[in-house]
Amino acid sequence: MKKEYEVVAEISNACAGSGRPQVYMEEVELENPDEYVRMKHGRDWDQVKKEVLPSGEIQYVLDKGSIAYKYTFTE
Repeated sequence: MKKEYEVVAEISNACAGSGRPQVYMEEVELENPDEYVRMKHGRDWDQVKKEVLPSGEIQYVLDKGSIAYKYTFTE
């Protein structure tokens, strides 16, 4: 069964010299948030760290050294 999530995506690029991450928000309907992150980072899926926060939010982090991605899903 699909659920509606708000996704906050943060992309931090150390090479760009910016101290602030780029932040994007969108609403998506998914059966499982893993699908969304796997679609974006299929090759690197085995490096993605998933955590369920006490608030119930689901957070995925992929740190590639010079660039890092963080996705937070809220129902």
